[in-house]
Amino acid sequence: MLDLRRLVRTRLNRLRRGSPAQPGQARRPNLVSVAAHWAGAWLILLALYFGLSAVYGSGPREDAFVAHAHAGLTVLGLVVIRLFLRTMMPWPKAPSGSSGILHVVAEAMHWTLYGLMILTPLTGWIVASSMQCCMGVPGLPDLDALGSGIPLGHPARAMAAYHVHVFLAWSLLSLISLHVLAALVHHFIFRDPILVRMIPALGSRTGPASASLGDRKSSTSTT
Repeated sequence: MLDLRRLVRTRLNRLRRGSPAQPGQARRPNLVSVAAHWAGAWLILLALYFGLSAVYGSGPREDAFVAHAHAGLTVLGLVVIRLFLRTMMPWPKAPSGSSGILHVVAEAMHWTLYGLMILTPLTGWIVASSMQCCMGVPGLPDLDALGSGIPLGHPARAMAAYHVHVFLAWSLLSLISLHVLAALVHHFIFRDPILVRMIPALGSRTGPASASLGDRKSSTSTT
């Protein structure tokens, strides 16, 4: 019994710390957080696709709206799980040679993404409740009932919530595009292991280009 408890405790500690770094490799985040990250990314793309299909598509818009609502609410629930995971199993610290300014910008971008991933589904939920179309989305509760009688179902509020929802959705898409661009810049220009930690198939990378350049200079000076 004691051996079983020790084994479980060891596995949990490994999960919190993430994958250990081998010599010359970057320390990776825990696999659960990485999986939640990519699941959230695909769900956001699905929610955007079904949302555009519900507004501009030529197919059955009601089905697209239902799929959009479920994808958005799943994103909302997944964000709560990701925040819990980030608290219980923090990500590895940035490399010692990384810029402090870049670290602050990256943290601000991450927390802004979290905020948008919470507010965008919430405003969409308000729109659905205000338009009294929750019955058309199986399993979607009415926010009026959840809010203990707080009157959200006013047409003016529904239109305002819709415009805010659209603005937040496009802001989220823009910030995600900037996030992807920054990851590519880190990988191909700075040549640091940030993207490698999230995509193990890319292999290993020892550090930024400045470090490798310094190694080359030192090796040429000694020859």
